[in-house]
Amino acid sequence: MNKLENGCTYPTNYWQLSESKQQKIDKLCLVDKNNLKFDLKELYKLIYKEPVIIYNGQNFQLTLSMSGNYNIESDSTIYEGDIFLSIVKDNIVKDKIYLANNHISFPDYDFLAVGYQHYFISPEGKVNTLYLIEDEEGISPMFWKQYKIDNQKIKFVLQDMLVNVTDGVQYQIIYPNQFNVISNKPATKPNPKALKSCENEYDKEEYHRCYLDVYNYYDNRLKQKINLLNKKNNTIIKSYSTLQQKMASDCLEFPPPVSGDRNETDPYLSKVMFCLIQNYKQEITDIEKALIQSSNKTFSQK
Repeated sequence: MNKLENGCTYPTNYWQLSESKQQKIDKLCLVDKNNLKFDLKELYKLIYKEPVIIYNGQNFQLTLSMSGNYNIESDSTIYEGDIFLSIVKDNIVKDKIYLANNHISFPDYDFLAVGYQHYFISPEGKVNTLYLIEDEEGISPMFWKQYKIDNQKIKFVLQDMLVNVTDGVQYQIIYPNQFNVISNKPATKPNPKALKSCENEYDKEEYHRCYLDVYNYYDNRLKQKINLLNKKNNTIIKSYSTLQQKMASDCLEFPPPVSGDRNETDPYLSKVMFCLIQNYKQEITDIEKALIQSSNKTFSQK
């Protein structure tokens, strides 16, 4: 994801450069047409009428199928069709995931852009999907998923997600209990009034940049309170990482986004962060009570 972010973004003067210089820049992008090709035209022709078996095992089959929302050009080229990977057992679809689309339009967006979702299935059975958006600034990786196939439960198990929302910030989710914020921006001291305003206007159906400031604020406060409690109370040692993973496990129970569309990723991230913030606040309150009790106990002993 980081290589794509760095190699597929155009320099500010890209459109003023000559065609030959533009082509040199294009070659830096790993998923550009000059490098790694994802041509789904023949695949569309193969599966648009009925599912096709791509793996026939003893316990189950894997099939590729297509939704009916595709378009056909005058030369019979099919595009803008959702491709799904299904696990089939005894002719019954047990589980299905959204796999690919060679053209995703954004009719409601104010800017000219097109999306793609590509996939890679490893020999070990890991399934990777990558959602990209291409606009005048280049190709941006927005959403990456990795699944494994559970042979016993006959289902796809989501293991990892990486979501790009704002410049320089990524959200890494490792199931079942890790929620990590990856940022290449230096930490800044938040404005208390701005934080309070953002928290008061919190809407779980949207995502705003200030939510990250609120999350970081309570995350840092929790770390500080745990360190203070551990210094004053040697009998019960709290672990931030253990506590954070427990909270993340509770908050990652929301259904994950199907695709990298912001209409799906924004509400999901907002719900998870809102859940974590509430848990952090409650734990901070509990630790503060424990600190007061510890101080009163020390005072009474004296």
